[in-house]
Amino acid sequence: MSMLFLILLQDIVFTIYLSYRLYQSFFTKYNRALIISSIMVTSNLFIILKIISKNADIVIPYILNFISTIIFAVCIYIFMLYLVTDIIRIIFKRLHKQFISHYIQGLIVTITAVLVCALGYLNSHTTKINEYNIVLNKEVIEPFKIAALSDIHIGSDMTSSRLYKEIKLINDIKPDIVFIAGDIIDNNIKDYKEEYIKEFQKINAPLGTYVVFGNHEYYSGNQADIIKLFEKSGFHVLVDNVTYIPEKEFYIIGRDSLRHTNSKNDERTSIETLYKQVEDKTKPVIILDHIPKSSLDGRKINADIQISGHTHDGQFFPGNLIVNKMYELSHGMKNYDGFHYFVSSGLGLWGPPIRIGTDSEILIINVTGK
Repeated sequence: MSMLFLILLQDIVFTIYLSYRLYQSFFTKYNRALIISSIMVTSNLFIILKIISKNADIVIPYILNFISTIIFAVCIYIFMLYLVTDIIRIIFKRLHKQFISHYIQGLIVTITAVLVCALGYLNSHTTKINEYNIVLNKEVIEPFKIAALSDIHIGSDMTSSRLYKEIKLINDIKPDIVFIAGDIIDNNIKDYKEEYIKEFQKINAPLGTYVVFGNHEYYSGNQADIIKLFEKSGFHVLVDNVTYIPEKEFYIIGRDSLRHTNSKNDERTSIETLYKQVEDKTKPVIILDHIPKSSLDGRKINADIQISGHTHDGQFFPGNLIVNKMYELSHGMKNYDGFHYFVSSGLGLWGPPIRIGTDSEILIINVTGK
């Protein structure tokens, strides 16, 4: 059974249950088929617009995209709250106790969902600075400061005005170097407009800004076209290649996205092959890899730091609990005998513009050596 089929089946069950329960609570005086089908379409408007944007190659107006994602978020929580309260209703029925009416239940569920999502929206736009001080097992000629972020998702909820504020935050930290671990664009290269390029050009880091592709870069357009836009933004783009930073004497291995379909339709280069390009094995090695499949690759080549993203830390409850079970590390940092493995929860958002139980973040990593 394919993953796509399971996702479609899950969405059908979700929308039918949600639509029928809302109908029972508020719309029994109206045509049932019309109301249920209308709610099903409205709750899935976000997905419908994504499909249209991708296949028709058009840019969805920001306000329409925003409304559709908010509706989607509210519907998710209405679904979960109905599920919980319906279980309570069944328990009351078994105990021969009277439960609240469908109308009152619907009011409580809907108002609670709206309030939760409103708080989640405010939280998603409050960026947290998470700072780490790490000591490498290798010699570091001079301490340096990294600002690291991931999952900006331009074309989703990241406006140019918000990006301006985030870049100001980065510049105020005064990093030596900036790393962006993929998913800079959300779904369509056309969303990456000149206003975003101008904001990215304002990043002030003496050693530059280095980026890798995430899976969403491959959803968004042609690889070569995206690289041109990124280079115009002032980025050094690493797609399965290695670069040396002579000022601080360390190497960066920038990996292609694990989940991708690149222009050659081939597999990404192995970590062992990339490591052969590291001429001085005594120098620190930093890996940028969008998807945090595991820490094994970094540990096997005796790398010092890996910075990944992709997970969003689940973005909102209960996704954070699910993602925590899916990955070796869904968010934060683990130190494996000197290999510092970082996973960012991301700066931007995919889909619903809310964060519940997670944070939008920028990582600050202060690096010293033994």
